[in-house]
Amino acid sequence: MNRLTAAFRATGEGRGARVGRIARVAAMLAALLVTIPLAAGPAAAAPTPIVGGENQSDADGLAAVLVNGQFQCSGSIVDNYWVLTARHCLYNGSTRIPDGDISVRVKSIWWYTGGGVVNVSTSRVRTSHDIAMLKLDRSANAEPVRLPTATTTVGATTYAFGWGRTCSNCGVAEVVRRATQNVLAINGNTDYYGGRAVRTDGLNGDMCYGDSGGPLFKLVDGLRYQVGVLSTINTGCTGGAFWATVPDSRDWILNVMATV
Repeated sequence: MNRLTAAFRATGEGRGARVGRIARVAAMLAALLVTIPLAAGPAAAAPTPIVGGENQSDADGLAAVLVNGQFQCSGSIVDNYWVLTARHCLYNGSTRIPDGDISVRVKSIWWYTGGGVVNVSTSRVRTSHDIAMLKLDRSANAEPVRLPTATTTVGATTYAFGWGRTCSNCGVAEVVRRATQNVLAINGNTDYYGGRAVRTDGLNGDMCYGDSGGPLFKLVDGLRYQVGVLSTINTGCTGGAFWATVPDSRDWILNVMATV
């Protein structure tokens, strides 16, 4: 299976068939393929949604991760001062991106306008898992997502969110999108850094470059519980996605929020 992650195609990092990371490809393509004026409003045309899924009407619990004001990755708000995203989103190749270059846009369905931009004061990454936490320098004043104690189940219907590309040759989406996912496996797969991964396949859409770090939710009594963080996808943005398992990192996440 030819899989890749979130930023560039041939990394030379010795990851075998995994040949890149979704986020940096998205950032480069956003610069090369689309020019989105910061003043553009919600009426701005979005790329044709070839990959599927649908536009989301709200951004509850979601965050667009920016580097120097440009889109980098998707993420989720797990506390008013903390955003959860993928570890690989904080790297440019093998170089860690300075915390001072990172910010998040919250409470907006658009990554480039609306809501508010909050700077990141510090960050933490989990060893051997594609999980990272971004501490905000002020409250996001948003409704956080919930962290489950147990993972999802094979065959469950789950929901993915992100600002990733809507086709293999498009720029990143202007409006956050949602794709319904079927859980294929909860064991036997790994994320980009070797942690346990949930594997899903799209029911009405597939994940693509730029969706990295975005959440995978299961619904319990109408409430969103985050079971995964997008880590890797298959080449071509079709054929499934692999998500760092949030319940496996729940204790680590809670400890970071309590001690940092």
